[in-house]
Amino acid sequence: MRFVLLCDSNYMKGDAVGFINNFPRNHELVTMTSEEMLNKKALPEGVKGILVERTTWQKGFSLFRYFGILPLLETIPLGVLTRGRKQEPLKGRGSCKEMYFSANASPEEVFSTLDRFCSLPPSLHQYPRGSAKA
Repeated sequence: MRFVLLCDSNYMKGDAVGFINNFPRNHELVTMTSEEMLNKKALPEGVKGILVERTTWQKGFSLFRYFGILPLLETIPLGVLTRGRKQEPLKGRGSCKEMYFSANASPEEVFSTLDRFCSLPPSLHQYPRGSAKA
């Protein structure tokens, strides 16, 4: 299965790099920055889920909404990559139950969390369109 990790380059260090190295080899992980997402306005073909680095999402959410990228993310399961064990809600998704991935998790923990993540249906979350560009 193919997954996208949305993580800006300034956060792609330390634990995030460890997470990428611990990602199961039987799945493909494609990394994208928020700038790449804004430029392409599309996900790579065959993506089954998107993992977002929490700080990247918090900083990019308003731009994703403004440029109309949020509809791409409404039908794909969304997981959150966090640096700590604390599970704080994402901007724009306060009522959703997200799957959280710990950046410093062992390969076994990543594999078991990813297994659960793959079996979840998409939340079909509807983002507010108040300031979406027409």
